[in-house]
Amino acid sequence: MSDNLSRANDCPKRFVFLGASGRIGHLLRSIWPDITASDLRVDWQFRSAQPTIPNALVWSDLATLEPFLDHAKSVGGLDGLFVFLGASRTGDKADADQMAINVSLVDQALKASVAAEIPRILIASSSAVYGGGEGVPFDESSALHPVNAYGMAKRDMEALCLSRAADYGIEVCLLRIGNVAGADALLGPTEGWQSGDAPRLLDIFPDGDGPRRSYIGPESLADVLRCLALQSQPLPQVINVAAPVSVSMKALLDAAGVDWKPRPVPASPLQDIVLDCARLATLSDIKVSDGAANVLVAQWRRALEVL
Repeated sequence: MSDNLSRANDCPKRFVFLGASGRIGHLLRSIWPDITASDLRVDWQFRSAQPTIPNALVWSDLATLEPFLDHAKSVGGLDGLFVFLGASRTGDKADADQMAINVSLVDQALKASVAAEIPRILIASSSAVYGGGEGVPFDESSALHPVNAYGMAKRDMEALCLSRAADYGIEVCLLRIGNVAGADALLGPTEGWQSGDAPRLLDIFPDGDGPRRSYIGPESLADVLRCLALQSQPLPQVINVAAPVSVSMKALLDAAGVDWKPRPVPASPLQDIVLDCARLATLSDIKVSDGAANVLVAQWRRALEVL
């Protein structure tokens, strides 16, 4: 790893983003040039050629290491990976067989990182590993009780990564990401919503509010990834990733100008499924204001303008 580390002292850090065609990668690509500074360069991995996208790496079969190793050599070595690989956008999160690819793809990425002597690997996990909870914010030490195949696959992926890190002696950081505005199940489907379309159904609890969740906008996420990539000290093995405060889904739909229809539901601890992001706050520039509904929607809309 000495070649990579010496290069990093003299040049901008260079990372590859694996999974550039996924929901999150799709949004990040649009705004990344405005977020990153001259101290970090990102190359984007696709399975097929992308002639209009700069810094594209075509790596169609992750089981074949040569394209990745050739790329690493051609740029003088890599300082890290952002691993956002997973099931396709149309994958059924309740299907265990489809979700198992979340484990196998990441395992291939880890093998590639070892072969290329890459010193830092940031891997997208999910807050889904925690499960429903009891209305108390999850911190990184909370027990994992995923409730669907997607969460179970992410939990299994995490266990594999920690085992590989111990076996290979590599730095692996698991990012338990909350909802990313625009790549989520609430705002994402409203991308083409217009006045007059059928309103969205939203659970409304006895306090008059909807579900409250941990969110992060695409711009804030890009900045968090940059901060973590450039940390001079080893990263924790697990970091919750979201804005410091939760947001009401009702407020998000209102900020997006999407009509919604209430569906009354009884009181439940599932109204609040929230991440404790105190650890992230010590490692990045994330702010309380990044979690405001209007900020989240604005970041999402700016990303869409570029796409």
